[in-house]
Amino acid sequence: MQFIGHFHPVIVHMPIGIMLLGGFLLFYQGPQLNKFDKVISLAFLVGSISATLACFTGWLLAQSGEFDSVLIQKHQWVGIATAAIGWTIYFNKYKKVLAISLVVLIIITGHLGTTLTHGENYLFSSNKEENIEQINIIVAKKNETVLKSKDSIKIVSYNVYKEEIKPILQVRCYNCHGPLKQKGGLRLDSESFIKKGGKEDIVLVVNNPLKSKMYTNLVLPMEDDKHMPPKGKHQLTNQEITTIKQWIANGASFEDKIDTITNSLKESTADSVHLMEINKVKAVGTKLLSVVKENMPIAINNATIELFKNKNIILTSLGEGSNFIVANFINAVPFNSEDIADLKLIKNQLSVLKLSNLPIKDSDIKIISNFKNITRLNLENTAITDESITYLYQLPKLEQLNLYGTNITDESLKQLSMYKNLSVLYFWKTKVTKAGIENFVKIKPNVKIEMGDFKFQKK
Repeated sequence: MQFIGHFHPVIVHMPIGIMLLGGFLLFYQGPQLNKFDKVISLAFLVGSISATLACFTGWLLAQSGEFDSVLIQKHQWVGIATAAIGWTIYFNKYKKVLAISLVVLIIITGHLGTTLTHGENYLFSSNKEENIEQINIIVAKKNETVLKSKDSIKIVSYNVYKEEIKPILQVRCYNCHGPLKQKGGLRLDSESFIKKGGKEDIVLVVNNPLKSKMYTNLVLPMEDDKHMPPKGKHQLTNQEITTIKQWIANGASFEDKIDTITNSLKESTADSVHLMEINKVKAVGTKLLSVVKENMPIAINNATIELFKNKNIILTSLGEGSNFIVANFINAVPFNSEDIADLKLIKNQLSVLKLSNLPIKDSDIKIISNFKNITRLNLENTAITDESITYLYQLPKLEQLNLYGTNITDESLKQLSMYKNLSVLYFWKTKVTKAGIENFVKIKPNVKIEMGDFKFQKK
């Protein structure tokens, strides 16, 4: 019966088109009342039959329990009313009044159905992905506790789940695993639901991405039935997949993590009390913000935000209470190298720069090397060469560098071994050799290197 229910999306489009055609002809024939009567009658007959079949298959599909019960009830009864009006028009001579009601019902039913499959606000969102990613643009608000007013020590918090994981799930996963629809009984819109898992199994194993279906299903071959999102849906980027993997590997925490900022703290007996308080705070949570600037840059103005928005360059805050910015070029297509030069407008605020899957060249990297506050740089699947790595040496605070799918060689490893603050490197599908990696590790043993060389084993 569930198999029959899966035909609902196919059948449901027939009554929409056929009934609207019948309504159009009904009004179009004007004073010649009998001109299209046979065609109109046939349209409402076929439309009513297909509407009835759509109601039946929709009811079967709803029995899976994967949809919001309140919304599915509304959709169901409006759909039944649509079929009933269709049959009434077929048998009743007062067709024009009823036809107007029918059009209204078709619109309402279609809107409710779209909400079930695509999520709320789908109709009025011109760029859903951009809206989701810009939710947390906060450029002035402070979120800090000052323990000492002068020569102060400040405590700030950062939440990886809220700031990085949840926005990915909202855009890529909520349509099928959110509050309105739970395919396989799985919801991913809150901590409790993620930990609970679906009908068949749990999806999150803390500290172990390779046993967490929340990650492994993302990297299965596209042809695999368990690959997520399903074939035909918008797929996650390599960076988004890596972000989820690292979050799970680091404990999959849903809590705020504590970090501290020390402003010109003087070594004195008077400061010892405050140092003890900070040590207690550090014991509560893992340090997560790798670099927190002593002198926070000023917030970027609305005109600058609007300038980049018009270029389809997404600017988001690095975290609540921070004026540092993440610049994402994911939607900046076609790419224009002049947009890189425009980043000088936010060079003091720019901390994370994402240039994935763009025709970035070495000359572009030379410009980027002037933005001294960059801590993370995504250059995967770009056209850069070893020359770019010599320019990036001028970024003193660079910590994470994604070079996946580029043409860099072991020559770049020699340059990277001189970078002081590097902590994570991504080398999947590059021209670096195993020998080159081994030599690099000897020089920089504390740098984490991701090569994507894991394998899945069938049980």
